[in-house]
Amino acid sequence: MSKEHIDTPARLVAAMLECAAEHGWHIITLDEVGARAGLSSAETYSLCADKAQLLDLFARWADAASVADAGEVPDDPDARYDALLDILMQRFEVLEPYKDAVAKIVRDVAREPDTLVRILPQSQRSFMFLARAAGFPHEGLRGHMFAKALSAVWLATQRVWLRDRTDDLSETMAALDRNLRRAVEMPIIGAPELRRAEEHGE
Repeated sequence: MSKEHIDTPARLVAAMLECAAEHGWHIITLDEVGARAGLSSAETYSLCADKAQLLDLFARWADAASVADAGEVPDDPDARYDALLDILMQRFEVLEPYKDAVAKIVRDVAREPDTLVRILPQSQRSFMFLARAAGFPHEGLRGHMFAKALSAVWLATQRVWLRDRTDDLSETMAALDRNLRRAVEMPIIGAPELRRAEEHGE
């Protein structure tokens, strides 16, 4: 497989962010994004059949970049918390250069209920993937519950990040730590009834 082919998804994501920053989300088309990335309609379609799948690709790109520097899954619970905090913060840092584009995407997608519904499964997969990288529940019922909790953490912190103009994103870090700590301390994440249900495949 050629390096050019490997880089194609990243090129498509970069083109999407450029188009969104210039025009907003609801105006741009899949063909416009593909053309900006130097792809034909067929090549673009092979990666994303529509704009909702383009957002899925964007999410996976951000997820992969977030764990690129992650080490071994730690054994100590406190170390696992720090690892997850670092991974989620890295995700914000990855997106920081594209904040204007992300802000427009968030604003416009919020007005498209059909798009919101379609990207929910990838959101769940994203946070299960990030949880796994830090050694948190990522499978079965507990994994799904924890992914939902992390999604809430992300959305609450994202509002702070979008208005954070500090050089080191200190406001975002403080909000993320506060929100994440609430999530990992939720009794339901480690509740015995969830573990029993998970063991019996319920």
